[in-house]
Amino acid sequence: MKIIVLSITHPLQLLEDPADTEDLQTSKAELRAILEAQFAKESVGAIFEECSFTKESIAAELARAHHPKVPWHNICMTEDERKAAGIYDALRNRPSRPDDNMEYTIEERIPEDEIREEYFVEQILTGEHVDGDVLVLVGDMHAEPVANRLRARRHDVEVRGELVLIKRWTDCRILEVQQPPED
Repeated sequence: MKIIVLSITHPLQLLEDPADTEDLQTSKAELRAILEAQFAKESVGAIFEECSFTKESIAAELARAHHPKVPWHNICMTEDERKAAGIYDALRNRPSRPDDNMEYTIEERIPEDEIREEYFVEQILTGEHVDGDVLVLVGDMHAEPVANRLRARRHDVEVRGELVLIKRWTDCRILEVQQPPED
C-alpha cells in the first residue's frame, strides 16, 4: 500500500462556489485534476480527509459520485473527541497573527497538533488492509508530520505539496531554536 498525502488548505478542499476567487477556482480545478488522475490509475483503495463535518469536499464528492467503491473517511476529530483528548481549548485558542498584508491569518503550530496528527495516523491505519493506494488530504501544517509518522511505521509515503504555494502557518518551536541566544 502506498500512501499519498496531499497538502491542502481547507477552503481549497471544499466544493466549488461561485464566490471563490479566481485563484481559488484555479487551485480547486488542479486538486480535482490530481484526484481524477489518481482515480484513473484505478489504484485508489481509500481516501482519508481532514474535513469539515458540515461542508462537502471535492474528494468526498468524487469518491461518492464517480468511484463508489472507494471509501471516503473524514479523519477530523469531533469536538467531543478533542475535549476527551484534552486539546479542545488549546486548539480554539491557537496563537495566530495577521500576515503582512492583513489579508490572511498565520497560525502557529502547537503541541496539541501532534495529538491530532497521531489521531489522523491511527484513522488512516485502520485502512491498512485496503486494496490499493491511500489518498490522505490534510491541512498543510499537518502534511509532513503525518507523513513522517507513517514513514516511521514503515509505510511508503509520498507528499504532494504543489497545491499550497504560500505557507499560512509557522512552527514557533523551530523559530525559537533557530534564533541566536542573546548576550
